[in-house]
Amino acid sequence: MVGKKKTWNKSKTTIKCGECHICNKPLMSNEGGWIVNAEKKYFCEAHKKDIKSCFDKYLEKKIIPLTDW
Repeated sequence: MVGKKKTWNKSKTTIKCGECHICNKPLMSNEGGWIVNAEKKYFCEAHKKDIKSCFDKYLEKKIIPLTDW
């Protein structure tokens, strides 16, 4: 086995980390775009202009309106 290089193999398994508190979408470990707040509630986050994410909806409904920022 001379000349064979050892390389790092990225795991192809994905883990369900939780579900969105608003829309119940499963949040997977290999996908970005989700937020966990201090209450350990999970939320979808779109990061796109003109699209309200579930986290934005949660803030408007429960805490404070985003227009006050």
